[in-house]
Amino acid sequence: MPVIPDLPWTAPRTGPGPGVVVVTRLQLRRLRDVPAFLRASLAIRRQVGDSPGARSLVLRAQPLARTFTTVSWWDDAAAVAAFARAEPHRGAMRRWHPQLEDFANTTHAGTEGVVPTVDRPTGQAV
Repeated sequence: MPVIPDLPWTAPRTGPGPGVVVVTRLQLRRLRDVPAFLRASLAIRRQVGDSPGARSLVLRAQPLARTFTTVSWWDDAAAVAAFARAEPHRGAMRRWHPQLEDFANTTHAGTEGVVPTVDRPTGQAV
């Protein structure tokens, strides 16, 4: 089975405090949609890197399972909201929502100074 390594990004400097961590899991209905969804995900990944208040992002793509997981870390909820309303994220969510079999989104406090991962989204040891 092909494996795509996690694609992490971390800002050169992060804000103080624990920040806000957003964990999103999306599963597509059809395998044939995976390549186009991956392209959209990579564009959104670039958007995060340019977004004020973004501290880090990890994108985990599991193409054969049609599943994409992101863990993003932000200075605050206002930064998350501004990102979500901006393009290309906003348009991609409208475009892809009907193609999703499953969607889950959770938000919680991060751990100051510790970059969250897919396996440890709060940054704390399990």
